[in-house]
Amino acid sequence: MSHRVNDPATVDHSVPSSDSASVWLKFGDGASSIVLFALMGMTCIDVIGRYFFNSPLDGATELTQLMMGLIVFAILPTVCYREEHVSVDLLDLWMPDNWINIRQIILNLLMAIMMIFVAWRVWINANFMVDYGDATEFLAIPYAPITYFIAGMSAVASIAFLLNTLRYMRGKGPMSPDRSTTAI
Repeated sequence: MSHRVNDPATVDHSVPSSDSASVWLKFGDGASSIVLFALMGMTCIDVIGRYFFNSPLDGATELTQLMMGLIVFAILPTVCYREEHVSVDLLDLWMPDNWINIRQIILNLLMAIMMIFVAWRVWINANFMVDYGDATEFLAIPYAPITYFIAGMSAVASIAFLLNTLRYMRGKGPMSPDRSTTAI
């Protein structure tokens, strides 16, 4: 018995397709990976220079601080969208499964509001940094571009929370009780 290759009865619909949000979030994943690799390389050079040649890498502490900020905020929207952040599930034992989507809609809306507030305040601080010419002490790297990046990624994290809200409204969120697979 033969069947057509594109027969709808033989197509496996259980594997979720990659949605457009996951594609856009790969930017932050890639950026944080590149910065982490650069941080690793810089640390190796600093340690080798410090212990074998008695000549540490100038400005390594400043670069480490800046790179850590970039890594954390580059990956923040992905963590928020996939709901991989640290959470305490004290009430999950007593909460019925049919309330999970409602709870997650409320929490994601609250987090979206909070993150857009954070983005707004950080953007204002970045403007002050431009006005005052704030820069690192040793290497004179301006703080404002990195602070604008942090504000932008905080705003994208807010959008990720809003996307989660929409997913839970459709019953397709990462924690939805009817969902048989994990989020992408």
